Amino acid sequence: MPHSREGADDMVGAFAFLVLGGCALGAVLHRPALRAVARYTDDPPSRGRVALLAVLVLGGTVAACGPHRHLPALLWAAAFAVPLALVDLAEHRLPDRLTYPSAAGTLLLLAAAAAAGDRTGSALGALSGALALAALFWLMGLALPVGLGDAKLALTVGAVLGWYGFRTLAEGVFLGFLLAGVYGTAKLVARRAGRRDELPFGPFLLLGTLAAVALSAAG
Repeated sequence: MPHSREGADDMVGAFAFLVLGGCALGAVLHRPALRAVARYTDDPPSRGRVALLAVLVLGGTVAACGPHRHLPALLWAAAFAVPLALVDLAEHRLPDRLTYPSAAGTLLLLAAAAAAGDRTGSALGALSGALALAALFWLMGLALPVGLGDAKLALTVGAVLGWYGFRTLAEGVFLGFLLAGVYGTAKLVARRAGRRDELPFGPFLLLGTLAAVALSAAG
């Protein structure tokens, strides 16, 4: 029994150390994230705000994923998620110079994880999820106020969620729409937006993705 408790304590300690490493990585990456945001916005957020967001997002990604071989893929996606979310909030756009590298790196790193023996997900599922979700958002853009930037972001989101399977993919998209709906309703109630005002969807899709990954790991 004491040995089991010591083993559990060691696992908790290693996990905590890994999460702290993710937070430290976020602190390091906030500078390039801030530069990326400044490139696309006239009034970029403060360095402290970007640093805090980067620390929370990358630390949260490590906590949600855990010590698996596909963690670098999720960290890559998370590193791009920070400037993408901030630019979308400020300008209602998702630049190609951020969405395409995010998707390409995520897919390549997930494929590498699968080749290295990671059996927590499927590289084929990641590719299928990326293509299917991007196509869905592109079709939605024909009838709904969904921009092509969201379809390009869906390549990364679909890859991450598709790695875990269709259920996680559906949960992530549902949570993204739910969070966006709550945010939009709150702004309407507070009279800070009108019914025809555009709302950024990217940040909520990314947050829903992180939540779905955490739920998948917990399940």
